[in-house]
Amino acid sequence: MSFLEEARAAGRAVVLALVLLLLPAVPVGASVPPRPLLPLQPGMPHVCAEQELTLVGRRQPCVQALSHTVPVWKAGCGWQAWCVGHERRTVYYMGYRQVYTTEARTVLRCCRGWMQQPDEEGCLSAECSASLCFHGGRCVPGSAQPCHCPPGFQGPRCQYDVDECRTHNGGCQHRCVNTPGSYLCECKPGFRLHTDSRTCLAINSCALGNGGCQHHCVQLTITRHRCQCRPGFQLQEDGRHCVRRSPCANRNGSCMHRCQVVRGLARCECHVGYQLAADGKACEDVDECAAGLAQCAHGCLNTQGSFKCVCHAGYELGADGRQCYRIEMEIVNSCEANNGGCSHGCSHTSAGPLCTCPRGYELDTDQRTCIDVDDCADSPCCQQVCTNNPGGYECGCYAGYRLSADGCGCEDVDECASSRGGCEHHCTNLAGSFQCSCEAGYRLHEDRRGCSPLEEPMVDLDGELPFVRPLPHIAVLQDELPQLFQDDDVGADEEEAELRGEHTLTEKFVCLDDSFGHDCSLTCDDCRNGGTCLLGLDGCDCPEGWTGLICNETCPPDTFGKNCSFSCSCQNGGTCDSVTGACRCPPGVSGTNCEDGCPKGYYGKHCRKKCNCANRGRCHRLYGACLCDPGLYGRFCHLTCPPWAFGPGCSEECQCVQPHTQSCDKRDGSCSCKAGFRGERCQAECELGYFGPGCWQACTCPVGVACDSVSGECGKRCPAGFQGEDCGQECPVGTFGVNCSSSCSCGGAPCHGVTGQCRCPPGRTGEDCEADCPEGRWGLGCQEICPACQHAARCDPETGACLCLPGFVGSRCQDVCPAGWYGPSCQTRCSCANDGHCHPATGHCSCAPGWTGFSCQRACDTGHWGPDCSHPCNCSAGHGSCDAISGLCLCEAGYVGPRCEQQCPQGHFGPGCEQRCQCQHGAACDHVSGACTCPAGWRGTFCEHACPAGFFGLDCRSACNCTAGAACDAVNGSCLCPAGRRGPRCAETCPAHTYGHNCSQACACFNGASCDPVHGQCHCAPGWMGPSCLQACPAGLYGDNCRHSCLCQNGGTCDPVSGHCACPEGWAGLACEKECLPRDVRAGCRHSGGCLNGGLCDPHTGRCLCPAGWTGDKCQSPCLRGWFGEACAQRCSCPPGAACHHVTGACRCPPGFTGSGCEQACPPGSFGEDCAQMCQCPGENPACHPATGTCSCAAGYHGPSCQQRCPPGRYGPGCEQLCGCLNGGSCDAATGACRCPTGFLGTDCNLTCPQGRFGPNCTHVCGCGQGAACDPVTGTCLCPPGRAGVRCERGCPQNRFGVGCEHTCSCRNGGLCHASNGSCSCGLGWTGRHCELACPPGRYGAACHLECSCHNNSTCEPATGTCRCGPGFYGQACEHPCPPGFHGAGCQGLCWCQHGAPCDPISGRCLCPAGFHGHFCERGCEPGSFGEGCHQRCDCDGGAPCDPVTGLCLCPPGRSGATCNLDCRRGQFGPSCTLHCDCGGGADCDPVSGQCHCVDGYMGPTCREGGPLRLPENPSLAQGSAGTLPASSRPTSRSGGPARH
Repeated sequence: MSFLEEARAAGRAVVLALVLLLLPAVPVGASVPPRPLLPLQPGMPHVCAEQELTLVGRRQPCVQALSHTVPVWKAGCGWQAWCVGHERRTVYYMGYRQVYTTEARTVLRCCRGWMQQPDEEGCLSAECSASLCFHGGRCVPGSAQPCHCPPGFQGPRCQYDVDECRTHNGGCQHRCVNTPGSYLCECKPGFRLHTDSRTCLAINSCALGNGGCQHHCVQLTITRHRCQCRPGFQLQEDGRHCVRRSPCANRNGSCMHRCQVVRGLARCECHVGYQLAADGKACEDVDECAAGLAQCAHGCLNTQGSFKCVCHAGYELGADGRQCYRIEMEIVNSCEANNGGCSHGCSHTSAGPLCTCPRGYELDTDQRTCIDVDDCADSPCCQQVCTNNPGGYECGCYAGYRLSADGCGCEDVDECASSRGGCEHHCTNLAGSFQCSCEAGYRLHEDRRGCSPLEEPMVDLDGELPFVRPLPHIAVLQDELPQLFQDDDVGADEEEAELRGEHTLTEKFVCLDDSFGHDCSLTCDDCRNGGTCLLGLDGCDCPEGWTGLICNETCPPDTFGKNCSFSCSCQNGGTCDSVTGACRCPPGVSGTNCEDGCPKGYYGKHCRKKCNCANRGRCHRLYGACLCDPGLYGRFCHLTCPPWAFGPGCSEECQCVQPHTQSCDKRDGSCSCKAGFRGERCQAECELGYFGPGCWQACTCPVGVACDSVSGECGKRCPAGFQGEDCGQECPVGTFGVNCSSSCSCGGAPCHGVTGQCRCPPGRTGEDCEADCPEGRWGLGCQEICPACQHAARCDPETGACLCLPGFVGSRCQDVCPAGWYGPSCQTRCSCANDGHCHPATGHCSCAPGWTGFSCQRACDTGHWGPDCSHPCNCSAGHGSCDAISGLCLCEAGYVGPRCEQQCPQGHFGPGCEQRCQCQHGAACDHVSGACTCPAGWRGTFCEHACPAGFFGLDCRSACNCTAGAACDAVNGSCLCPAGRRGPRCAETCPAHTYGHNCSQACACFNGASCDPVHGQCHCAPGWMGPSCLQACPAGLYGDNCRHSCLCQNGGTCDPVSGHCACPEGWAGLACEKECLPRDVRAGCRHSGGCLNGGLCDPHTGRCLCPAGWTGDKCQSPCLRGWFGEACAQRCSCPPGAACHHVTGACRCPPGFTGSGCEQACPPGSFGEDCAQMCQCPGENPACHPATGTCSCAAGYHGPSCQQRCPPGRYGPGCEQLCGCLNGGSCDAATGACRCPTGFLGTDCNLTCPQGRFGPNCTHVCGCGQGAACDPVTGTCLCPPGRAGVRCERGCPQNRFGVGCEHTCSCRNGGLCHASNGSCSCGLGWTGRHCELACPPGRYGAACHLECSCHNNSTCEPATGTCRCGPGFYGQACEHPCPPGFHGAGCQGLCWCQHGAPCDPISGRCLCPAGFHGHFCERGCEPGSFGEGCHQRCDCDGGAPCDPVTGLCLCPPGRSGATCNLDCRRGQFGPSCTLHCDCGGGADCDPVSGQCHCVDGYMGPTCREGGPLRLPENPSLAQGSAGTLPASSRPTSRSGGPARH
């Protein structure tokens, strides 16, 4: 090829290259391509580094050999001596090959939620998506922060909770509790949260759960309190709970003598001979003589606590202390004659014969005859009928019932179960009976069983109506047969009444004169029990709980209210109060309407278990233990209460006077009196004229003749002053006259048995003894003078003792009550607590400061202080309370001052204003709580946080309205435009030639350049470069930023703007590549082989003109390292170690890579340096090497034509990579991504499906119940231990447990087996791992968890806890000792002790009172002994007897003193000198008999007749008078002769 042809070919190639280079710069109407993104660098905003795999190519050296033959001249090889031969030569040289390896490299990308815009250094624009922001965060596109978080969350995506409690405790005064997205404050016990929800205020500690007190809570200070119990209770050691205090434990219950606890209250009792005073506490002496209780035969003397009977002269007191016997009488055994009148046993006593009966019998009212005991009267277990037998009883049932298996209860017989009870149509079973009924259109026969068709009743001619029995189902007849009750002539109501047989002729009459009743005998005055008269005066309007014609009938069962017109709503056997309707539930049942309980005979959670409690007893809802009705006890409620016990659990003691009582009702304790007695407690004898049980029967005896109070028999007509069968008994005290039938009118004083004349006791006077002694007098006949009593006291008219007013004590009432005591005789202890003082007379408490109330036990209420809390507090309303003692104001938090009138000064808050505010940035501080009120633009507990980006204003509640991601002012919301933006919403970019914040800076760009509105960076026009575009493009460069290299050849220069070449002389063409026709072509480069690398040979000089980047004679060498461009004159500006392109100066990438940082592999289809070459690979799935262009198969394929996919387990280029998928997962042949099998997920299929999911990609939801898991592959339910079924919907069957219910339970004695682990839940009475152990002593119930409550060494039944009482005790918890008169197991033993002696409740041994002894206390003390057991000896002179109880000497007539060692004083005689002589004329009486010894001429029984001889002063008169004396009166001489004159 000629040089010209080569030049032309080269020129065509250059022209094509220039056209390709210049085409993009030529505007042909195409759209301008987007500006490229700046490369991301570490440290740029929102740039995240990620690891990815890439191919890295390296040149690997290798030694290669080249063998070839060369011609060599050899000598001696022919006739010419030299010849050409050929020899093999091998040349070794160093070659290189490109080796590629897979390496992980760091790739920089925008973080999630961010994107990069052109000309942005980093990722500054938010990229919103539905799942970008968490916890309600709001995504704002294009903003500086992708997610604007709600308060309480933080983080780029609002993924972190803000722990407000870590900063200043969240502003909470006490405790701070962090919650997701928020927090809350809590207060310590005794405080409450303020309205600011941060600070805590002290509260009334009693207001929180009553301060933990069981009864009352007494507030002491704002935060302090103490617990106080109700009356009758005392505080336990824990200071909160109360236990019932025995009211008798404190000062004997204020009782003077004995204190008994009755129904939780203290009841005072007195010793024998005393009675309870009006205050219910003190005891007064009973004047047995005045009350007629002494029953002395002759005379009676009252003593303190007792009395003494005295006999007339010639009589002596019998052993009974009442009867008087003539001194010469001999006492004989009273049982010797006719067995003492007893039908069975007889015992002699000082009071006469005492009759006794064998077991099973009791004395009749005559106290002589023994009769059989009626066991049925003591309420045995029989439910309906009780038949008494000698020594026992037998239960029976009414018709329609049969006896239960327990022998006590009765069960209803279902007659309808057998042949419909004989009914033709329908049979309805009733309690104890049944009832037949007929179908519609039929009526019941008179036999009450058969049915006959209904007939129209006809009216007879005589006008009588036929009798038709009531029709069953009358409502049904009326609905189905309306023609039966509708007639044009007769009304429906009348005909229906006719059919019901209600048209019967009755006589009617009208009561007159406001009377009513069946016989018009009643008026409104007869209305009882609070009933009032109706408006028509024709009946009574009854109050709640009463009904009847005159309101004398209580409400029938199941009714209550006014006129008993309301129906009760009580269920399960509950009874209702007849007044209020309130339900009284039986044992084991509760609820307003007794709705919470099982029916009788059942128990358990669902009331399906049966219990066997006798006598209609209910059982415990859970355990089945019998809960007895009042009057019953025992494990099965089969035992009736022991005698003299009644009520629930037999816990109450009958209050009947036992000797006068026939029986005590076991349910309510009401007394049934024996004949001759009456009263609520049978405490009173029958009044005269009445007899029999309860004294309801009136005597029918003639006037003046009394009847027997027991039998009603009339007595004899005895003379005045006597009574009895033989009229030998004197009238008892209080009666006189014939048959003693008249009552004395002496105000309780005795009267003369014949005349009824009153014998006034000491202190009384007047004909009827009604008058007290006059002031200052006392004693018999009011003859004694009272002592000088002080403090307005008066003297007792009987004893002369000073009766002190309350508050005083002493023999003359001279002393005030000592501290702590008050009242009459200072016997009452003051109840003033907390240092209170009580008034000595009234006991009224004067409380110490801080206390008030009746007993000074109530602290001052809020607003009061001082003694008795009488002073009002003077603290500002609502801001404080005052100290209950001193009255000083205790200010609430936030207030100070003497009256709490001042708020805390600025900067302080809380109690006493002692805490400093922590508010920042000028926030206001609440004076109470210290809570900060933040100004606009700030938030946080202490206003320490500025508003988050995108929000402003108060509490940062307002959202900014700025564009281009601009922030806004946190206070007023005005937009703070970033550099390059302006306007109210930052919507405008900076105008030309300005940039920066608020577009305030001027650009420094020249030569037509524009500047960046943000940074002010100049964008130079084509042909210029430099920071301010002041530098023209250097030679060889042109275009924007002089980035393009000129292609002008042969010394041509290019335009710096357009790049067009200006050719030198001799050259032409676009690139000056065309040489003008030569005139003289010289030798040189033409003959040397031409110029290389596009160099042109200068036709004039013959030297090569090298293009940019090449040098050398033939342009065969590139520029030296570090130089580039035309003539290699320009220095490279690449980073150290990086080569630059020798032509353009661009930093040079290795083959196969591109990009400013050489970080990108060549795009698919290209390879080589700068990725400038196009791949030329055949086949279906080809790929070429990015560096060498070597063809290979695409990733995932292999084979000659790249048609075969990678085998399983391999992937990638050449299928060289091994898959890393686990659990049977397969990988993508190209990328290696794992495709997980069913039940697995994860990048390498290493994760099983989460709980509740299964199937491919774990997309299916399990349907297993009871929290069971499912197989992640199939979804089959994997039941936990204790569950079974396809969906684990069933529990294990009974006696099975474990996984699949495969194991057998080993629980014994009815224990329940836990279905999951087989553990045993023991039943009632059992414990142990397998419920094999019975409950130990003292424990009972399920698993023996409950503690027995049995007292007095009793044992409890291990299943139900029912107590088994030992001898001497009874009750639900064996808490009650046997009632008086009973002993032994179950208190079934009957005591046979006499004379009122109690017996030991355990052994039955009689505990004899003083004055008696013997096995049954049947014998009185022998003469000379007294006291308990008669072991003490009397100390009386002269063998005088003593009182067998007290040992007091009973002095014989004429003797007195403690030991009868003194003679009677003058004027006294008789036993103990208690009688006063009735002798006149100065005579003395015999101290024994009281016979008067007359003196001075007196005579007669009382020496009041006659008298001393009175002689006249005149002797003659005296002498004359003497002569007239009768013979009987004349004096005689001692010798008996005539007198001397």
